[in-house]
Amino acid sequence: MTKLKIIFFGSPYYSVPLLQKIISLGHEVPLVISQGAKKNRRGKIVHTPVYEFCIKNNIQCLTPLSLQDSTFIESIVKDMDLGFIYAYGKLIPSEIIKLFKFGIMNLHCSLLPNYRGAAPVQHAIMNDEKKTGITFFKINECLDDGKIILKKDYKIKDSDDCMSLQDSLTTIASQNCDEAINLMHSQKFILSSSNQKNIYARKISKDDGILDMKMSVRTMFNRIRALNIWPIARLELFDEQIKILKANCTVAEHKFIPGQVIEFNKNEFVIAAVDGYLSIEFLQLKGKKTISSRDLFNSNVKLKEKILNAKINIE
Repeated sequence: MTKLKIIFFGSPYYSVPLLQKIISLGHEVPLVISQGAKKNRRGKIVHTPVYEFCIKNNIQCLTPLSLQDSTFIESIVKDMDLGFIYAYGKLIPSEIIKLFKFGIMNLHCSLLPNYRGAAPVQHAIMNDEKKTGITFFKINECLDDGKIILKKDYKIKDSDDCMSLQDSLTTIASQNCDEAINLMHSQKFILSSSNQKNIYARKISKDDGILDMKMSVRTMFNRIRALNIWPIARLELFDEQIKILKANCTVAEHKFIPGQVIEFNKNEFVIAAVDGYLSIEFLQLKGKKTISSRDLFNSNVKLKEKILNAKINIE
């Protein structure tokens, strides 16, 4: 395998394993580009996980406000072989793409051209897809577009949520990283199928987390697991806004009114939906920490009494 000089672009925690893999393969990574630091709710400056990894491992990491800045472009070493992007968060301008001998390769967590955009993992789960995957491709100046290098499928399980699916796709990408780099180096590409769906995975908004009892139980279940990092699915019950972080669902015919409490005890918290039952496992009340349904049953909060009274009334 030819050892290449690679500049890595990435920001979140799940970008780190790919950076580690590239280094472990023996490639030279003289520079990493990441998003800039941000302030958290307490006003503390927080750097990206990729930046923190670079600091700990003595790797130069730049966090430019703009990739169009001429000073930044001049700082990039001009004899680089390859760029590698995984969840960097910004489009790469053509002036930078041209600096790399073999171009820049992007890793995207969908089977392109389907689910190009900012949130492919979340939208795949929200849309109840049974299959997704990863795509390595050579970028151009358009969003998530370019010559396909390598694709790998993944079967989505009901137990998958946003984080577990992201981690599984990252593992698959890491396992196939060596092959993808070699294919990019030799400029070998594959033809993409023209009959594939082409759903755009727009950026997730806070409103996506709003659950409505008119929704099917499967729709609510999918939103809960797709949005359990942010913004977290939330449901209005008994005049309280409840954030739901984990749940299960059962599709079944019944005569209950959507929102009615079917079971509430130490072992389960089940409410009726339009076409089935939603079993809430982990939730968060306004201004409180995440708790299990068992914790809620054992607590002294007013919501517990409301739920118990509602359960009693339907028996």
